[in-house]
Amino acid sequence: MFGWFGPDGYWATHWARDYSSGFVRRGLLGTLIQLPGGDPSDYAVIAIFSWVIALALMVVIADALWRLTRPLARWQAATILVIALLSPVTSGMLIETLGDPIQLIVLVYVLLARHLLAGRRIGVITAVFAAFGLTMSLIHEAAVFFVLPALFIQALMLRKGRGAWMAFAACFISSAGGVAVLLLTNEAEPVTSNPVLHLGDVTYIYPLQFDSFTNLLRDELIRMFASGIGGYMETIARLGGAAALPVFLALLLITFRHGLSRPWSGRQLAVMAAFILPALAIMPLLLVAHDWGRFFAYTFIISMLAMADTAGEETAAPGRTVMLSFLGSGLLLAGLTTTDQLTLYRMDGLRMQPHLMMVSFAILLMARLMVMFSERRSGEQHNASSDIQDTGLVDIIPPGDGISYRAQAGRSGRQRNTAP
Repeated sequence: MFGWFGPDGYWATHWARDYSSGFVRRGLLGTLIQLPGGDPSDYAVIAIFSWVIALALMVVIADALWRLTRPLARWQAATILVIALLSPVTSGMLIETLGDPIQLIVLVYVLLARHLLAGRRIGVITAVFAAFGLTMSLIHEAAVFFVLPALFIQALMLRKGRGAWMAFAACFISSAGGVAVLLLTNEAEPVTSNPVLHLGDVTYIYPLQFDSFTNLLRDELIRMFASGIGGYMETIARLGGAAALPVFLALLLITFRHGLSRPWSGRQLAVMAAFILPALAIMPLLLVAHDWGRFFAYTFIISMLAMADTAGEETAAPGRTVMLSFLGSGLLLAGLTTTDQLTLYRMDGLRMQPHLMMVSFAILLMARLMVMFSERRSGEQHNASSDIQDTGLVDIIPPGDGISYRAQAGRSGRQRNTAP
């Protein structure tokens, strides 16, 4: 745009919207920029701030991945870092949606959660998150579907402190008030109401209207549920294409950090819930929005950051076959899905390139089969070991005496081993 490698006109317009002509949806950001005398319609300023925010989020994501993989072998940690950062779910999404106000909201939330939730100043935590909840809902109402579930998971399963609960309650109440105002006042806005962006003397107006929630809901419901079998099939394909890579990356991190033991431990269940519950929370948002890939990507990012901030030092590394299956599949997917063939990932994820989606699903299926084979083999080895013990073939090593006693079915003997 304007010859710059910067935000698309749609995202840039969010920065220029303000309340100078009355209350409008997503108008707070431009108003805040105006307070110190800034020009929210200056594309150069928008582009610079957008890049600063995106790069800061990339650093935060890389730091979180490093902390999650720190207990692993260096080559494993490096491979996971490459897989995650090359994915369109992380760096690719931040660049494709450069200038999206939700990136700013996620960055501010991460900094607040990291530096405030662990503290004991309940009054400060409550006041800050109350102000943050109202602000984020007026900057971009969709942010509540990412931040509130993340705060709930922090309070319920990860941090479990009073401060986290107060932060969630304050943010929920204030953001609910902001969203309620938007629902009561929202209506479709004509193109002529869009702000005029400029770079020097060159101007630009976003050519499409900001539609109302009612119209968006109607269009999506018709597309999904009033288009016959084709509509249902398209909805399934969109959902699978948008969720496939985030789900794989979440399983990759959980497996390498907490293993695949059965039955699942309490920590495994908590971390899984940290990814699953936010993903379920965005389902209502899908009824009024068409960029599903973007929402699932943000859900993974914010859940992964919460996991990193609350991770302990415990690890449960997977077996060799499982490890190679995940890493090999991840490298293949990272290479395939970062090509220029995959455009507009933010819309429906992998579905934007059906052939690429089918290849990716085949890779994921192969990885799953290898994991199943490994689990079955481990189970057979465990059963064989149990059978040996049941038949009396056991090794008994009393602590500290350096003597091994071997008892076999039908006979027994004593064999002395000299301790080194």
